[in-house]
Amino acid sequence: MTDTTAEQHPSRALGDAPRADDGHYGPGSVSWRVFADPASGIGGKTALFLQMLDAGMMTHFERVSSTSEGPEAMAARFDRTSAYLRDAVFADRAHAEAAAKHVDMLHERATWTDPKDGHVEIAKVPEWQRWTWWTYIWSAVRGYQEFGPEPLSTADADQLVVESRIGAEQLKVPGPFFETFAELDAYINSALTSKALVYPAALVAHTLRRPEVKGLLARWGAKKLIDGMVYLMPTDARLFFAMEDRTKRQLESGRAWTKRIVKLSRGNKSAEELIATMIGDSEKHPYRKVRARVAAAS
Repeated sequence: MTDTTAEQHPSRALGDAPRADDGHYGPGSVSWRVFADPASGIGGKTALFLQMLDAGMMTHFERVSSTSEGPEAMAARFDRTSAYLRDAVFADRAHAEAAAKHVDMLHERATWTDPKDGHVEIAKVPEWQRWTWWTYIWSAVRGYQEFGPEPLSTADADQLVVESRIGAEQLKVPGPFFETFAELDAYINSALTSKALVYPAALVAHTLRRPEVKGLLARWGAKKLIDGMVYLMPTDARLFFAMEDRTKRQLESGRAWTKRIVKLSRGNKSAEELIATMIGDSEKHPYRKVRARVAAAS
């Protein structure tokens, strides 16, 4: 006889469910190869600065977040976001979907009530969602294109954009979606004409010019790395951060420096080894645990 009660209501004492499948992407996907490489991580950091350029979203973020949190709290927030993005690609379906459901819930709860008219504003504004998701995908591709271990073909870049619809749908990011990286690139550059740098974003972006790093050598290296990130940005985006004074030579030097740093981070690991590391991290420290089900008894 099957114990349906145990199946429907597993004990809270049970551990996290073991990996059940290869998730929504799998070993044949471009996403596994690109997002396992540290080059896409540099792109992810560049995406943060593009996301700051949505004035409405940043104003809302300022209203619903703790603006006094220090560097450690900000680093913890970034680590949580990174863990979600990792699990969305490398976790099995159950953990990827649980992670997306939790993030969507956080967005639902991130509300602000206008004291003037009582209007309740939530974080799930369609264009905010689209800008956040697609700047991340665009930047990850650009990071791999410039700093990856091998060139990314046009066909592979297009395939990654198509695969990224899965993550968009998991987070309930509205369409329209894109068929090619060229379409995504056109969207990013066109959207920049309606963006702005509001005060809260300007405070955060100040680190672009003056990285808070101690020591002359460390500060020099940080500035080089920042120049590598700026190199990835669309030309128009640099204007918002007063980066137009960066010379071509400076940016090329930053690009070369960043490529070396990424290569050191990658080490001698193959793409397969990097992917295995991401899967292992996801299993050891999932963004959102999924309770193991009680085995059916007969």
